[in-house]
Amino acid sequence: MLRKILGISWCFFVWVVLSALPLNSNATTTDPEQDQSVEWRQQVAQDPAWQAYFARSTALAAKDQALLQHELVALKQTKAAKPFKHKQFGFEPEPSIEYLQSPDAIRVAQVILSFQTPSGGWSKRTDMAGQLRQPGQMFGVEKNYIPTFDNGATTTQLRWLAAFYPYAPATLKSQIKAALEQGVLFVLAAQYPNGGFAQIYPLRGGYHDALTLNDHVLVELLRLLKDVATAPQFALLPTQMRQQAQQQFVLGTELLLKAQVKLNGKLTIWAAQHHPLTLEPMAARAYELAALASSESAGVTLLLMELPRPSAAVVQAVEAAVSWFSEKQILDTKVERDDKGMRLVAAPGAKPLWARFYDLKTQQPLFVDRDGSIKAKVSDLSLERQQGYGWYQNNAAAVLKAYPKWQQNE
Repeated sequence: MLRKILGISWCFFVWVVLSALPLNSNATTTDPEQDQSVEWRQQVAQDPAWQAYFARSTALAAKDQALLQHELVALKQTKAAKPFKHKQFGFEPEPSIEYLQSPDAIRVAQVILSFQTPSGGWSKRTDMAGQLRQPGQMFGVEKNYIPTFDNGATTTQLRWLAAFYPYAPATLKSQIKAALEQGVLFVLAAQYPNGGFAQIYPLRGGYHDALTLNDHVLVELLRLLKDVATAPQFALLPTQMRQQAQQQFVLGTELLLKAQVKLNGKLTIWAAQHHPLTLEPMAARAYELAALASSESAGVTLLLMELPRPSAAVVQAVEAAVSWFSEKQILDTKVERDDKGMRLVAAPGAKPLWARFYDLKTQQPLFVDRDGSIKAKVSDLSLERQQGYGWYQNNAAAVLKAYPKWQQNE
């Protein structure tokens, strides 16, 4: 169906992109900082849909590399320069109408447009409100996250441009519309045949290829598809593209129902990463073992609660998650963090808390240090890990608050 949107066959698309590479390009050489573990792909070696997906990923990666290599050759340079780093993206992700009507918004829009990769996405941690990207410059500061969906990248830029479009000068509207179409096509192409999304696309390998709920990647992408299909700010997009977004949104929600973790015969919540094929919980970094993830699961549950006319499977999933959150909430307690570390202290009336991770066997809070060692409590972690990670969160409070009304309307 995505092929119909593009109006060309993927085989032809792959040939066009690959033929754009210079003969002596090193675009496909191994990146020593990139995890090349891709064994899981062999399990679908005979599946046409998955093989077409991998071909698209390879072609788009080559397309990104080809442009940068072309610029470097033209400049007679061998190494790409880095743009400026920023804690987020350098711009307010939810600008006010007053700001969108300002001259500065025009400038920021031009910068955002300049950092869209040839494949259609954006990077993270890169200043996209300062200077325009220059020829021979990387599209982001972290080369293994160019482009990516991590930390709101790509979804944030698409939403910002869609919000700005009505206020853009006529000379810029066509560029924004083209960028939105290219970006949405990029997201549609990035979705796995089974409805999931990797953290990074084109694929990078390793844990990045897992179905990524961590940092709300999957939920943010599904919300974007939902809005592309139904929200007025995306009405400028082709009807067929919006219809495709709706179909792929449904596919994604169906995947979430299949991925909900069942322990001891009982549905619980979701993990931060799931295997692309088996949907089993997966580990990521050394201190992120395979585990139940409360914050990301809260986002999934809220998304499912927004579905109109929920099916029996959706009701079952929500009821199970709400039951789990209710059982695991930590009451009358708050987190304190200072230069000595992190600790829980009594605080009558405080919002309920949940640990970020829960062990898959015991379903008790899980704390893991940077070396992968498991600790009994958060204060046993190294000081760096105590201070540098959110081991307790309260996102699930929104689920428990919304549940009574949802239950009445289901």
